[in-house]
Amino acid sequence: EKKYKEEAAELKSIVSGQLPAGWEKALPTYTPESPADATRNLSQQCLNALAKVLPGLLGGSADLASSNMTLLKMFGDFQKDTPEERNVRFGVREHGMGAICNGIALHSPGLIPYCATFFVFTDYMRAAIRISALCEAGVIYVMTHDSIGLGEDGPTHQPIEHLASFRAMPNILMLRPADGNETAGAYRVAVLNSKRPSILALSRQKLPQLPGTSIEGVEKGGYVISDNSSGNKPDVILIG
Repeated sequence: EKKYKEEAAELKSIVSGQLPAGWEKALPTYTPESPADATRNLSQQCLNALAKVLPGLLGGSADLASSNMTLLKMFGDFQKDTPEERNVRFGVREHGMGAICNGIALHSPGLIPYCATFFVFTDYMRAAIRISALCEAGVIYVMTHDSIGLGEDGPTHQPIEHLASFRAMPNILMLRPADGNETAGAYRVAVLNSKRPSILALSRQKLPQLPGTSIEGVEKGGYVISDNSSGNKPDVILIG
């Protein structure tokens, strides 16, 4: 510890699960003037920002990294000869991917695994996700192509009932952020809930950066971003 101060602090974080001070400040923020973007792209910005401050963050995709936007750009592939790298190439095996992430999460409190595929393919890994919930394994499931807008691949890639079914599953945090600030907020909630797996449903379509959203608002579950103040007279109030 005297000779290798930084390395010792990193090891202590991984062994104890104590998050580094001020890690949340690394999360990006957005304004309504920021360009519209798909939340899968905004998710990649969050992952790459967090990787710099969370030494235990590692993960990857079921052979869809370029589509799920889950590559940690400053790291290489985790392999037998390169254990310091943090991109895991799971291959096209969603159930195995979820099971591996459960093992990583349960191995050490400070390891924060994430894994990714298209949201509809949670069908292949539902049992692994249920085990995450039962085992209190804080896996972050990064699920893109949430189908609120139609994808390129037609009905086989269109999750319909998945949001409702995961909201009904005990000890699962089901998050569908609306823009950049909410995506950052979803990652904040996911990292802090080390005993509860999180699923982030992310869009392929570009979404505008909404006025009134915030990182802090996400942890409330629901919050007002537009009200009837300042002469704003809505014809209808939507509550989602």
